Amino acid sequence: MPDPGNSEGDNQNGMSTSLDPRTFHLYARRWWILFILGLLQFSNAMIWLSYAPIADYTATFYHSTTDMVNYLSLVYMVASALFGVMSAFVLDYMGLRAGIIVGAWLNVVGAGIKLLSAFPDVVPSNTQLTVAFIGQSVSALAQPYIMFATTKLAALWFPEEHRALANTIGSMANPLGIMVGSLLAPAIVNPSPGAKLDGYFQTLLGVHCGPALLAAILSVFVITSSKPPTPPSASAETESMPFKDGIVAMFKTKSYWLLMICCGAGVALFTVLTTVLQQILCPHGYSDTYAGTCGAVMIAAGIVGAAITGVLADKTKKFEEIAKTFYAFAIVSSVLFAIVARYPNQHALVMVTVGAFGFFGFGLYPICLELGVEVTYPVAEATSTAFIIMSGQVQGIAYLVIMQALAVDFSTPNSACSPSVQVQDFTNALLFFNCMAFVICVSLIIFFNANYKRMRAEQASEAQRILGFQPTPVSSS
Repeated sequence: MPDPGNSEGDNQNGMSTSLDPRTFHLYARRWWILFILGLLQFSNAMIWLSYAPIADYTATFYHSTTDMVNYLSLVYMVASALFGVMSAFVLDYMGLRAGIIVGAWLNVVGAGIKLLSAFPDVVPSNTQLTVAFIGQSVSALAQPYIMFATTKLAALWFPEEHRALANTIGSMANPLGIMVGSLLAPAIVNPSPGAKLDGYFQTLLGVHCGPALLAAILSVFVITSSKPPTPPSASAETESMPFKDGIVAMFKTKSYWLLMICCGAGVALFTVLTTVLQQILCPHGYSDTYAGTCGAVMIAAGIVGAAITGVLADKTKKFEEIAKTFYAFAIVSSVLFAIVARYPNQHALVMVTVGAFGFFGFGLYPICLELGVEVTYPVAEATSTAFIIMSGQVQGIAYLVIMQALAVDFSTPNSACSPSVQVQDFTNALLFFNCMAFVICVSLIIFFNANYKRMRAEQASEAQRILGFQPTPVSSS
């Protein structure tokens, strides 16, 4: 097995098998870095939506309301919107390694603070919710460092034919964390009537600390550099624009504006649906365990969808066509879910529609990030990714607030919600949700046309190499 620190083209003595300066090299340790970044995405996502699948029990434990539980998820969106630019600057100016380490330690510190909030003997009961908000906020600050790093890692360490796949693997670790969190929370916090909730929440939040701590330690000792000694592709050897100039150039690109709004909306709609899924289903007789299973199925299907789009994009390079097709089918699936979720005892149909939404919606996400890099090249990868995700978080805040405002109190004999919380009907909220999704999808399909700048630059560089002209490489940042 080759040493992770050596090039895959090195011999057993650690010397390069080729002295040709025009040869690009691949380093096995890129997979270790991708694993660590994926573990961070997984951990941060579990921490983010740890309360959403058990919103009713969380409201009871923290002596609060389900609206306040939703705000715990909203903290992540606010933090990304407020501090996303700073995170992108750190990743682009200080390097990939620094950004990942900062994100990793913010993530584990936040998880630890949240764990403290579950101990009423340590934290007074009247301040438990405040401490939980502080811990959630610290982990929320980690999210932009972790999420923005994926496209940068793919661009700096992976060859052209594997970039979309690497981006997919890194990006899909986030919904995988949500899936595991959606299954763990109702499985662990499943008390008998009248039982104290302290021990259940201590176990749940303690489990979240494990992956966060492991990822933080690995980020320090395994990731030793931000970029490889030799680039894997022609675009990787080209210096990105300075941060400020990159932002100016990016916002002069009309196709990026549309991509940022439409794909950001896709991120927002997924985030909001994941946050309120339990609250949508429980009034119609669906248990917390079933709602958690639906969330897990949605994400598992999404991981399969993303794997398929990643391979398709690498093979065909038809990023735009794949994105438009998957967006359209995601909206159809969302409408069908909104219809069947209003009726009790439709377990199979609800699960099929939510799974279809995950398959097409998640399959779209990594392709959108790659498109953002393509149409803005040579803007730094973390910068173009940052503003798509930040757009999603800002829109997510707005959509969640509007959907909560549109939800109405009602009583029903079919409810499976905790008796200590007010049951709400989300019919009007889902109508708004799908109307917004439809308008955005149509806008993307009609008006978006991709200019593959990075791909064309690499094709031009390869043509020069074949013809025997070696372009003068620009030193990487």
